[in-house]
Amino acid sequence: MKSLKCMLGLVLLSTLPWAAQAQPSYPGDKPVKLILPFIPGGSADFAARLLAEKLKARTGGQFLVENKPGAAANLATAYVARAPADGYTILVGVSGALTVNPTLYKNPGFDSLKDFEPITMLAQGPVVVVAGTHTGINTLDDLVNKAKANPQGLNAASIGAGTSHYLASEMFQNRAGFKMNTVHYKGTPDAMQDVIGGRVDAGFLDLAGSLPFIKGGRVKALATTGTTRSSALPEVPTIAEAGYPGYQAPTWIAILAPAGTPTDRADFLRTNIQAVLEDPDYQARLGGQGLQAWAMPGQSLLDFMKEEIEKWKPVIKESGIKVE
Repeated sequence: MKSLKCMLGLVLLSTLPWAAQAQPSYPGDKPVKLILPFIPGGSADFAARLLAEKLKARTGGQFLVENKPGAAANLATAYVARAPADGYTILVGVSGALTVNPTLYKNPGFDSLKDFEPITMLAQGPVVVVAGTHTGINTLDDLVNKAKANPQGLNAASIGAGTSHYLASEMFQNRAGFKMNTVHYKGTPDAMQDVIGGRVDAGFLDLAGSLPFIKGGRVKALATTGTTRSSALPEVPTIAEAGYPGYQAPTWIAILAPAGTPTDRADFLRTNIQAVLEDPDYQARLGGQGLQAWAMPGQSLLDFMKEEIEKWKPVIKESGIKVE
């Protein structure tokens, strides 16, 4: 009889709401860190911070963005690859690191296709070509003509050797038949200060990080590298429209976890992030920065990354791009 009463007590205890709440769950009270390869102020930073805000509101969990710039995004990417596979350290992956650097660097510190659990694509957007107001360059043709007239005389800002921004610049110079001296920075905000200050003439930079300076008239936007004009700069042509048909070099942002992350936690992230990507407010706020929400979950993202790695291999070889 005593045993029966104990059993009944356990059954009743298990049905109480507070008892259910006492069970550990993911993410619980522990913060999920979104590791970002660049300094604050760019497209990936904006998309990640907005995502963290939306995920917190949706799940009640803590989602924090942590910036780890350096080594053309290899530093942050390798950091997450080596992190515990528990769902609490997540990569805000960028296209250059994940699909260009595996070919460009002998040892970037990670294997894009083996070291990560692909959660979902997050967003895509173009690189913007800008010129300082001190240069008198107002169009893409002005940039090309001035560079050709002054071989190795123009300096161009990029946000790290191996980034998609750097590759976009090298591809265009190769296509248009001229060369500029590339100066590398840790992020668009740093690079933009030197474009404005006249220490460099132009730059292939992050659109979101450049927008305030473009709209404020402190730099001139010459073109964007996407397949269509950016909604944030509808008056600015694509490089293809500006006289180089077929040229395109959009960038993208994806969310990945360390390989071996428990399936239930990866699915939790995937389901909730995809719900955020369908949120009209998230889409609109991304659009204001020239970004487009782009859902591509799991295996689809991994397959896409494989294709991108193969796509960039011959481009890197033909362009003669080297990193030191």
